[in-house]
Amino acid sequence: MPRIEMDDFLSDYERAVCYFTLPKLVYHISPISVFFYFICVIFAFALTFWGLALGNQLLAYAGTFALIIITLFGFIIFIGRALISELRWRKCLAEAHGSPSQEILDLPDPFESHELYLIPLKEKKSVLFPCANRDGKIHYFVEEKERGWTVKDPFEKEVCTITAKRSWFSIALTSKAPKVIYVLKDKNKIATIKPKFSFFDSTSLITLFENGKETYWILQSGIFHKGELIGRIYQVRQYLYLDIKKEHFNLGVLSFFITSP
Repeated sequence: MPRIEMDDFLSDYERAVCYFTLPKLVYHISPISVFFYFICVIFAFALTFWGLALGNQLLAYAGTFALIIITLFGFIIFIGRALISELRWRKCLAEAHGSPSQEILDLPDPFESHELYLIPLKEKKSVLFPCANRDGKIHYFVEEKERGWTVKDPFEKEVCTITAKRSWFSIALTSKAPKVIYVLKDKNKIATIKPKFSFFDSTSLITLFENGKETYWILQSGIFHKGELIGRIYQVRQYLYLDIKKEHFNLGVLSFFITSP
């Protein structure tokens, strides 16, 4: 089986931090807080406009002052907390990278039933790039074409094809150019990946058609099946990783991993 050279090994400690700890450090903006914030902004604008319309300078100054305070408050709360969250995230990952690997006795391996796949980010920008396991053994070759991707095994046998179409209706404001993705095997549609409407979270739905209609939800970095977290997609330095339970690995999830920006 062909291999790729691994010049940046992911330790067990880093893997645990990426899977369990880092997602908790990501700052999520509450829709309710944003709603009340915009209500306050509209009220301050209305107060300023009303003061100007009535020729009441005191009322206009009060509205302008309130608008400035609200703007500063929003900047501190939203931008400041997001920045602090990002710094904590980076610090935690750097500490995990710098810590020596340690074996913990008498504790079960949380990833014993998991598979770990990776794609080198530098090669992902090429027309042809590999998808390998943690040891560097290549499981798939992915060839990007004009209308999608072709996935092959190490022996050049086609596994599936992936096509993508622009989504005009199911759009998440945090997503980049959301697309509906179709996965085909022997020209038969075996899975679809559709972005779902969300104001603040990147959300997608994977539907498998081979055995009924089995569904997987992608919420931010987490992969969920019937409400259970069964995997994550995360980026560490030079590689993009798919960390998933073995029994839930399928071509739909693989296709989402391959087409992730």
